[in-house]
Amino acid sequence: MSSKYDKYYNFSSSLVCGIIFIIIGIILCIGKEKLYKDIISILVMILLLISLFNLAKFLSKNRNFKDNISALVSCIFNLVISFVFIFSPNLPLGLLPFLFSLYLILIAISNLVMYILLFRNKSNHKIRYITAFIIYFSISVPILFSPVKKIDTFIVCLSLYIILLGISYVWDFVVNITSVKTKNKIKRHIRITLPKIFEAIIPYSVMIEINRNLEVDKKYSYFKNSDEEAELYVFIHTSNRGFNKFGHIDVYFDGNVFSYGNYDEGSRNFKQMFGDGVMFVTPNRKEYINFCIDNSEKTLFEFGIRLNSEQKNIIKKRINDIMFNAVNWDYKLDEKYNDGSSYAAKLHKKTKANFYKFKSGKYKTYFVLGCNCCYLADDIIGKGGGDLLSLNGIITPGTYYDYLNRQLHKKNSIVISKNIYNNTRRCK
Repeated sequence: MSSKYDKYYNFSSSLVCGIIFIIIGIILCIGKEKLYKDIISILVMILLLISLFNLAKFLSKNRNFKDNISALVSCIFNLVISFVFIFSPNLPLGLLPFLFSLYLILIAISNLVMYILLFRNKSNHKIRYITAFIIYFSISVPILFSPVKKIDTFIVCLSLYIILLGISYVWDFVVNITSVKTKNKIKRHIRITLPKIFEAIIPYSVMIEINRNLEVDKKYSYFKNSDEEAELYVFIHTSNRGFNKFGHIDVYFDGNVFSYGNYDEGSRNFKQMFGDGVMFVTPNRKEYINFCIDNSEKTLFEFGIRLNSEQKNIIKKRINDIMFNAVNWDYKLDEKYNDGSSYAAKLHKKTKANFYKFKSGKYKTYFVLGCNCCYLADDIIGKGGGDLLSLNGIITPGTYYDYLNRQLHKKNSIVISKNIYNNTRRCK
């Protein structure tokens, strides 16, 4: 059974959303600062109306204490925001550009860190990271230090982004109605997606919706688009716990699960942002899925992908290339092994996983905003895997979920199935 999220991702909605985004982008670009001020004024009016509505709920005698307190807090919060915007009109003019510039600086810094890591680990493909750093940094700094003066620059950038996002949605529609022969001629293209801060929480938000529906329908959350069996599976993880909310991604191919991460807990530093890159391989798919559910209370989204012989051979070759630079790592060397809290030890006990570190290259050092679990997945099934999936740019588990969920509903798509595992629906 598919969810309302699944129904949303059909090709007709792609066209409608695309057109709406393009129109909004064009209007915003033409109106610039004047339209921006009008939008802020409308927002203040909406906040004031919401405050009055919450005040009325608070004064209502037919509500319990908890609801009354919630209504009062919401009323006060909206009033404070409204008055701030009214008495400091330049604040909203500078706030969004300021936040936008901080977001760009974060992306710039992550690219610079990736360049330094690749340089230190004697890896190729460094130039694109330093180039991206220069571009993002040069755009963000002027906006950061004079957000009000650069308001038009910010609006033009925002308008361009919204228009490109709309074009990306329309492109999905065009590809869907195109013949299979023409589709095969279409090369990999750059996808414009939602800001990563939003995409990062997509699997988590879908998990919340699924848990609500499972309370009503125990058969909920399975979708099959073909009678064929998939040759490759992509697992996207999410959980209520800490960083697990932002997701993780694995690949299952040719009888093995392949996963990359910072599994040597003793090497972690800077709040787990860096560490030795570790890849594990396990043939026990069922045990691994259920281990993730038991150990981290995760929900796993499993997407099945159909492959032809050429694609399977390309992926096998890519995995062999990655493994050529890998060396066995003994999970007992983890400093947390002796006290029994080592994740790697628990994983090996349940799944008989083998662990590997890297002698050099891009996988030698793990970086949460760069060389992470998505990096390996895209290496296997993205560009490195014969351009199997058309993704580009900074990739998150949410990016993959969004893309695979869209592909599942397209005619003649290589994504042919979706299954969901959690405490209610375990892998059998």
